[in-house]
Amino acid sequence: MFGVDVVGFLGLVCQTCVTPPPNAQGTPIDIGTVLGAGDIPNPSQTICGQIISAVDNEGALAFLARDAYECLLSVPFYADPAVRFIEYYNTTMQFHSTIPYLKSPPEEYQQPAFDFYAELSRIKQNALNNAYKNQYEFEADMQGVVYAFHDGHVDLVSGILAAFSFSSPYYITSASPDGKAVPKVYITDDILAHRDGYTVSAISSINDQHPDTYLTAFAALNSIGTLEPHADYNQLMSYPAQQIMGALNAFSGGATFYPGDTLVFKFENGSSLETQWVAYYNEVDLTGPLKTPGDFYNYFVLGLLPAACDPECPLNDPIVSTSKRQDDNEGGESELQSWSETSFGAYPDPDVVQRDLSVTGGGVLTGYFLNDSSTAVLSIPTFELYGYDIGNFSASVSEFITRAKEAKIKRVVIDLQQNPGGSVFLAYDTFKQFFPELEPFAGSRRHIQDMANFLGTVHTTYWDSLANSDDEVAQYNRSLLAADEWVITDRLNADTKAKFQSWAEYAGPRTFLDTTYSLTERYNLSDLDFAAAAFDNWVAYGYGPENQISTERPWNPEDIVLLTDGLCSSACVVFAEMMSYQGGVKTIVAGGRPHDGPMQAASGSRGARLYSADLLDVDFDYASGLSTEAASILPQNRDSAIFTNYAGFNLRDQIRDGDNVPLQFKYLAADCRIYYTLDNAYNMTQLWLDAVQATWNDTTLCVQGSTGHTAAKDATPDLAAPPKEALVQVEEKHVIAGADAIISTIDVDVGITAGPRDVRSTPSIQLCTSAGGCPSNSKCTETEVRCANGEYKLINVCLQKCNNRNAASGCSGSTYCHPLALQNSKVSTLSEDSTLQGPNGGVSNQLYSGVCEVGQDSSALRSLGCPRR
Repeated sequence: MFGVDVVGFLGLVCQTCVTPPPNAQGTPIDIGTVLGAGDIPNPSQTICGQIISAVDNEGALAFLARDAYECLLSVPFYADPAVRFIEYYNTTMQFHSTIPYLKSPPEEYQQPAFDFYAELSRIKQNALNNAYKNQYEFEADMQGVVYAFHDGHVDLVSGILAAFSFSSPYYITSASPDGKAVPKVYITDDILAHRDGYTVSAISSINDQHPDTYLTAFAALNSIGTLEPHADYNQLMSYPAQQIMGALNAFSGGATFYPGDTLVFKFENGSSLETQWVAYYNEVDLTGPLKTPGDFYNYFVLGLLPAACDPECPLNDPIVSTSKRQDDNEGGESELQSWSETSFGAYPDPDVVQRDLSVTGGGVLTGYFLNDSSTAVLSIPTFELYGYDIGNFSASVSEFITRAKEAKIKRVVIDLQQNPGGSVFLAYDTFKQFFPELEPFAGSRRHIQDMANFLGTVHTTYWDSLANSDDEVAQYNRSLLAADEWVITDRLNADTKAKFQSWAEYAGPRTFLDTTYSLTERYNLSDLDFAAAAFDNWVAYGYGPENQISTERPWNPEDIVLLTDGLCSSACVVFAEMMSYQGGVKTIVAGGRPHDGPMQAASGSRGARLYSADLLDVDFDYASGLSTEAASILPQNRDSAIFTNYAGFNLRDQIRDGDNVPLQFKYLAADCRIYYTLDNAYNMTQLWLDAVQATWNDTTLCVQGSTGHTAAKDATPDLAAPPKEALVQVEEKHVIAGADAIISTIDVDVGITAGPRDVRSTPSIQLCTSAGGCPSNSKCTETEVRCANGEYKLINVCLQKCNNRNAASGCSGSTYCHPLALQNSKVSTLSEDSTLQGPNGGVSNQLYSGVCEVGQDSSALRSLGCPRR
């Protein structure tokens, strides 16, 4: 074994099955004076400027974490913008649906209780008292509050924390040696080497702590939006479904908080590997010259461009195209026909392929016929599709079902690993293709307070008033607003199955935990006007005059299993809930912490509607134009004070029929839990076969203690939810010790009282200029629009730039980051004597830039590109 080079997906030599590389035996790597977390000196006035210079002049995107941290610590704190931001955020989060349940959660809830308003009040008082020594301390405290929601719909991308994310240079994977023994953690390249027959060694410690101890604490701090520690843990690991989506994980690319300087892995075979943590620079725009901490504050906190930035700075990018017109997809095949190369050989060649399959394309769905086991696998790693890709996805599901039935396939695995949600239309459509005779329930409700009541009353009354108008503009407005969140009279009352007659009927109120909530609503999928507005003119399977179907199930529920990793979120949860609770299919979950016992199948956000502060601002403005009473009820001239690209929250909870507790707070264990193994972690065929065996042939393959925690609809599980784990202690204020080294008296001009400056703005959807011009934070993109008459139009529209590194992709509103191109990942070390032990001086082949695709609020696109009826 020794002396054999085994190259993995990072371009590395296998760490435990070959001679360890230089410096892997504990010898400190020469990066000048290696600093401990508590030894950070007073930061240089120019460290931020050095980073920006390297970005502008070298195209650098990755730096040593200590350099980025030093920059962050140098940015001063000012109380006034911080307090105004807290007030802005407080108003926004009054629309969030679960705050009372977070304060007093049911016993089965697996995360800590959390009093949002008390925590926000504490931070506000600290700000007023100037208790924060720098902007990083304040923002880290705020971000800790955001993460305490453990809800994937709640996220915040703002200020200086949006500038960087932190990463290990090495990917890690948790795997059991045989599926029975509890998993251990390995360098992912070693897992790949194991496929070629090499004996590999597990990690025995990380920075002198047991891997479970270190990673559980790391996950508790940096994992975002999941409902139990098992899912938090899975967020740190590398698996193939992550690679095919061009995604990064919380350990290797997506950590929010500074993790320290040095990272030391020790292995069970006695070898070790010492490296440094890395920071990714996340800003998508050229900022112009930012030379001092004050410049950094002006740009990232106040949203002010440098005074030296002339009108040509930043420059516009060339026009790109993300369009997938119908006629482009009606002949010929997609260029990529398999995920095999993208996943480093983990995925086999598929039997069914959605058109335009690729990380940067619009195709995501693949199907596989495992003929030796009479089983087929439908892989759905995401529902995040828009435009004609939605139609291609639905057609691919139909093709999969048709061909599988022709092949006499007896059982189906639906693989939802890594699925973050996306288009709820595809959740409905896919469910109906498997259970055509069932009517999707998917009930939801929202928190009712004065502002929500006003928005709902004004919008619904206005929409109703347009019904009898013959005016063309009025009818056009009515069609655009048919799926507006504040129009309720074209949605169904779940109790009566009839349309609501007014907002007052919907608003109830119903009271739970001393808080007012609405009645439960459902989408009216038979209302084609609603479907046109809500689903971009797509009609779900089984609805509409031209959508006649058979009501025969392709398979019975006992012959279908959902395979998840606990990270299923949002629209994925809507789908999983309909399939398992309504349809009665089984669920099996993989991975989790190295402890026996049950694990929940879908621990991402179980909310029904992701919403955001920028959408709320649009709602406020629109209502103010409809009613003179708005000034006395809604906030006027809302100002976030701190530049905020995205502030997400959950507007509506999912509620089961006849129930009152949000799904977010129910313990919903999978029917069976399995471990990833050395043999299946990067071999999808083996993983699917293992899931088949555990589900239908040998339930003793399920993790000990993981069965018996689920029950059929309206029944009680044999076993109760497990007790909540002890709270994991993390560093106070979510920063590593050493922040006190910063002095808050740096003499900088932050520009609060300076003269006029150009101001950054969160981009709105608008047409490009004739020359392809857009605001600097947008990219002119050729985009297709599906109009109400069914026709497609191509328009050049300004879409927000994004990347796959910062939380929520930095996309505002109901949009998601569509990858377009790989980016350079070579680490820029800002001093000549700094080196990095890592993959050829780089950290990842998974850095992507892209644009924010427009989601279900695509009425903005239709208003730009479609003729008015």
